[in-house]
Amino acid sequence: MGRNSGWLSASIDIRLIFAYTEMKRAIARENEERQKSDRFLSTLVISASIIAAIRLAREPDITRPTPRLYATIFDSISLARSILNRIVR
Repeated sequence: MGRNSGWLSASIDIRLIFAYTEMKRAIARENEERQKSDRFLSTLVISASIIAAIRLAREPDITRPTPRLYATIFDSISLARSILNRIVR
């Protein structure tokens, strides 16, 4: 039983090391993807703002939240996102 416990311990140690390295790789991939998306977030905000400003330029009152205002903002964000996705690909 003494000999087998050494193998069992080594086996568990190897599995723990493998699990730890896989976890570190997954965290590194997530951080890389987050940095990539964060890098383009400001571009998305600026372009969506410009699109919304152009579309809302002739609106008489944009100080009150209305369904039309929300729809225009949502459409502007969608358009900016699709343009950015085409550029990044």
